[in-house]
Amino acid sequence: MRIDNKVSFSIIFYIFIFMGCNAQKSESTFQDKTYNSKVFGTERYYRIYLPEGYGNNSKKYPVIYYFHGWGGRHFKDDNALLEYQKIKKLVDKYQVILVMWDGRIIDSESRPYNIGCPEHVRFPFQMKDYFVELVSHIDSAYNTLKNRESRAIIGYSMGGFMSFYLAGKYPDIVSTAVNMTGSPEFFIGQPDNNTLYPLRYTFANLKDVKTRLHNSSVGELSAQNREVHKGAIWQGGMDYEYWEFPGGHKVDEHGETKVFEAAMNFIDMAFQKPNNRNKIWSHYDLYPEFNVWGYSMLSNKSQSGFTYLRNVSENGFGFYSKKWLPIGPPLNNLSATITTAAIYEPRAEYQIRHYRKQDGQIKVIIKRATSEGRLIFKLDGTGHEIGIYRNNPKPKLTYIDYDLGNDKRLIRFGMNNNFRIKIVNLGSKLNRSDKVTLTLASTDGSIIIDKKSYGIEKIEGDIGIVYSEPIDLICNMQPTTDGAPSVIKFVLTITYGSEVVKEEFDVPVLFNTPTFDNLSIDDGLMIRDSIFGFGNGDGIASSGEKIMIYTSGNRTQLFSDDPYIEVDNENQYLENLPGKWNCDGITASSIIKIAENTPENHEVEFLAKYETKDYMPMRRRTYWGLIKLILNPTKK
Repeated sequence: MRIDNKVSFSIIFYIFIFMGCNAQKSESTFQDKTYNSKVFGTERYYRIYLPEGYGNNSKKYPVIYYFHGWGGRHFKDDNALLEYQKIKKLVDKYQVILVMWDGRIIDSESRPYNIGCPEHVRFPFQMKDYFVELVSHIDSAYNTLKNRESRAIIGYSMGGFMSFYLAGKYPDIVSTAVNMTGSPEFFIGQPDNNTLYPLRYTFANLKDVKTRLHNSSVGELSAQNREVHKGAIWQGGMDYEYWEFPGGHKVDEHGETKVFEAAMNFIDMAFQKPNNRNKIWSHYDLYPEFNVWGYSMLSNKSQSGFTYLRNVSENGFGFYSKKWLPIGPPLNNLSATITTAAIYEPRAEYQIRHYRKQDGQIKVIIKRATSEGRLIFKLDGTGHEIGIYRNNPKPKLTYIDYDLGNDKRLIRFGMNNNFRIKIVNLGSKLNRSDKVTLTLASTDGSIIIDKKSYGIEKIEGDIGIVYSEPIDLICNMQPTTDGAPSVIKFVLTITYGSEVVKEEFDVPVLFNTPTFDNLSIDDGLMIRDSIFGFGNGDGIASSGEKIMIYTSGNRTQLFSDDPYIEVDNENQYLENLPGKWNCDGITASSIIKIAENTPENHEVEFLAKYETKDYMPMRRRTYWGLIKLILNPTKK
C-alpha cells in the first residue's frame, strides 16, 4: 500500500492542531490541581474553574465549593449528570471561582467524607478540618475575596448533606449553602466517638446562613428530604428556600445545566445582598472541641452527643449538653472550658452571674479578662446560664425552663394545659413595678393561647428566679407520620424597658393515640435479635432495671414524665432500617431506667413510637401509641 507523504504530513499536522486546540480548550475550561494536605498527610486533588478575565487585573472573586456525592470525585459525579464543560459558561456569567473538592478518603473507598452509619466512620481524617485547610489554600493561591460573605457551598446527595453540615459548623466562614437532594442524616466523628447528625434538627446552626434545598419528586431520598424541609419550617427564623422538581435523584437532566445554574443564581444574589449577622447566635457541635465566631470550646467529651452554646452575646451565654436532638438528657461527666471571643477590655474585671440548672443556684463572682480581652469559664454539661457585666448592669432576663405543674414535662393534646415560664434574672435587681411583658407562640401554629401577652406573677429574691403568670394553652399538634419534628418549638419574647429578648425552647407532646398492646419487656431477656436491657431477665419491669419495650416485636422510642422513670439516665439504640442503600435513615429506640424507689404496682404511661421504612422511594413511616405498664407488679 502506497502512502502519499504529503497527505500523511497534512493529516498529522491537522491532528496536532486539533489536539492542541482541545488541550487549550480543556485548560481554559478547568484545571485539575493538587496540594500537600497536612490533614491527610498526602497530596489532595481538586478541580478549579477560573472566570473569564481572571488574571487580567487585580480583581478578586467570590468562591463556590462543590461537594460531590457517593462514588464521585473532583473530576466526576456520574449520578449528578454534571456537564463539566458547560459549567464554565456559568462561572464566566457569574464571575466566580468554582472549586470541586475530592471527598474520597482513600482510593479504594467509594464512600466519601468518612460519614455514614457507625461502621462507615473508619478513618481518623475529619472533613471539617480538611475543608478549613482547603479554603485556606485556595485563598492563598488564587485571587479570592477572603470573607464569609463571598464564600458558598453547593453539594449533591452525600455532598448535599455535607453542604448543610459544614455551613452550620462554620457559619463564620460560609454565608450560603445549597443542598441538592442531600442525604438526611449521618454519623460523624471518630471511629470510637461518633454522633448521629440529623439535618432536620440542626437548622439552629444555619440561622446566619442563606440556605436552599433542592428535592426531587420521585428520587430515593424525596420523602426524607421532605422531613428535612419540615425541620427548616419547624425551626423558623431562617433565610431559606425550598424547591421540588420533577424527576429522580440527580442535579440536572443529561446535557443541561439549568438546575446547577439555579443554585449558582441563588448564591450570586446572596453574594450581592448578604444577610446582616444576628447579634445573638447559638451553636450545636458534636466534637470535643470547636471554634465559631471567635469562641472556643474544649472538653473531655468521649461519647455520642452534642454540646450547645445558646444565645451567645457580649452580655453572656448558655452552655448545655444533649445525648441526642432535639430533646435529650445531658451528657455524663462532661467537663468543658469555654473561651469567649476577644470582645472585652483586656485585663479588666467583670461581674459574672452564674445560674446552675442542676441545683438552681445563682452565684456572683468577679472574673478578669485575659490580655487579649477574653473570658474563660470551666463548666460541666448539666446546664448553665452566664451573665457578664462591667459597670451598671441592667436586668438580664433569660429563659431557663417551663412548668406544667406536678413535675409534668409533656403537653397534653386537646386539653387545657396550665403553663408557666421560668426565667432567671442575671442582671441587676428587677423591681416589681418594672413592666415585663411575655408573648408566646409556636413555629408551627399548633398552640392556642388564651391571651396575647402575659406579665410576671412572682420574683424569688432580689436577683433570682422570675415566674410568669399562668398561661392557659391548648395543643392541637397531630402525631407525625414520618420523621419530621414531633415536638413543639416555642418562641418566647420577653420585653422589659427598651430590651426585647427572643428565646426558643422545645416541648414534647403527649398525643391522643390508641394504646399499643402485645408488649414484651427486655430487662436482660432476649426478645428479638439482641439484648439491650439490664435486669433479672424475667420480662417484668422492676425497680432499678434498664428496660426496652417492644410492641408486636417492634422496638419503641419512649416519652414519659413519670417521676419513677429516670429521664437523665435514658439511652438510645440507633439502627439503620433496610433501604436501597446501606445507610439511609436511622431509627431510635429507648433504653430507660426505672427508679430504685418505685412503689409496687405503680402504673406508668408512656407515649411510644416505632418506625418502618419503604424501599423505593425510601419513606420512613412512624406509628404512635400509648403504653400503660405496671412497674413492680405484686408477685402472685
